[in-house]
Amino acid sequence: SVPASGSMPKNSSKYFIIRTAWLYGDGKNFVKTMLRLAEDRDEIGVVYDQVGSPTSTFELAKAMDSILFTENYGTFHGTCEGICSWADFAEEIFKLAGKNVKVNRLTSDQYAAKAKRPAYSVLDNYMFRLTNGFMFADWHDALKEYMEWLEKNA
Repeated sequence: SVPASGSMPKNSSKYFIIRTAWLYGDGKNFVKTMLRLAEDRDEIGVVYDQVGSPTSTFELAKAMDSILFTENYGTFHGTCEGICSWADFAEEIFKLAGKNVKVNRLTSDQYAAKAKRPAYSVLDNYMFRLTNGFMFADWHDALKEYMEWLEKNA
């Protein structure tokens, strides 16, 4: 039988859905792209009117581990704490990498993106705090940890 709109079938009542955003880790991602561009550029254009919470896969894995063996089923938001623009994120990447790259702040209209992106994509980790008290690291700290890992594993 087909469940009513918006409800889950009985055999799917035990699930975890974690919605995340601005994710970086192994593979292609914004951090690696900025570091690659810094190798041969002294300035770069990055949008400043889109804000979100950069999220490390390391932090996301910790969050997943915190609920895995619980019965706190449901939908969670999972992002690092804090908010920044893409331009702020790029500047922090260059700062941590010791790269002297000027970030030219562009509006979304000035940047020719293939897909339109939301201006505000911040998610609140309320369900993690409510169900088990898990707190994601601040995005600055998570980025520093990730970049140290990148340096050791390059």
